[in-house]
Amino acid sequence: RLDFSNETTSGIGDLPQPRLQLAAVSSSSYGYFAGGQSPGTTAHCTIDRLDFSNETISDIGDLPQARRRLAATSSNSYGYFAGGLAPPYVCTIDRIDFSNETVSAPGNNLSQSGDGATAVSSSSYGYFAGRWGGGHKSTVDRIDFSNETTSAPATNLTQARSGLAAISGGASYRIKGSRTYGYFAGSNV
Repeated sequence: RLDFSNETTSGIGDLPQPRLQLAAVSSSSYGYFAGGQSPGTTAHCTIDRLDFSNETISDIGDLPQARRRLAATSSNSYGYFAGGLAPPYVCTIDRIDFSNETVSAPGNNLSQSGDGATAVSSSSYGYFAGRWGGGHKSTVDRIDFSNETTSAPATNLTQARSGLAAISGGASYRIKGSRTYGYFAGSNV
């Protein structure tokens, strides 16, 4: 845990199983860590929940398919886990409903299979960008939070890459709570 008030770090516990290359989303009450891989094993489908009120961690269920190197973003009501390596590469989008923690498929997938993508969101859309799928990709896919349709916005990343990180924010986010920009940084090219 990083305490934003004084920038100190402290350990609060462990996930039930060690794993890497997982993805995370959050509601106002909980954080959810999904998928990933334990060293020397295949992919996991586990979803673990961090309760922000008491910082306890519990296993709440599974993704329908085990995978690692997936991307994730969230709206106010749902968290979306997309893509990854099962193997093979997948284009699947799975949704967790924050109100009851059920996992389902919203019915639409990414335009291309691949792993190592990342995601950002505005108040209306989630954007999954970059990936590896037989080569680095610059593809950006958008999910519309109002109807869960997926489409391609008018532009892609400026460079094909995977394994990048992302954050949503901007000047208006600090003032009105509306995210103005998605920022993508780093990569494996």
